[in-house]
Amino acid sequence: MELAKIEVKTDGGPWCEHNMPCSVCGKTVAVMDMNSGTFEPCWECQQQGWLTVRLPRWLARWFRRRRNDRLWPCARKEAS
Repeated sequence: MELAKIEVKTDGGPWCEHNMPCSVCGKTVAVMDMNSGTFEPCWECQQQGWLTVRLPRWLARWFRRRRNDRLWPCARKEAS
């Protein structure tokens, strides 16, 4: 997997060039929010209603646990 190449340019205003793919469709280039330094879905996916959110840590752990339970249902029972 190739790392994203980000080049920030400030001539005339803050903007950047990057090669980070859209996290939703993966076909076009994502949009970088220069204020927070995060990548948003491409403009087409944003028009369809997709957005990127940051989950609270407890909720992210809950989703991760649920995913692991579905992949390895016996792993939690053996650990207890």
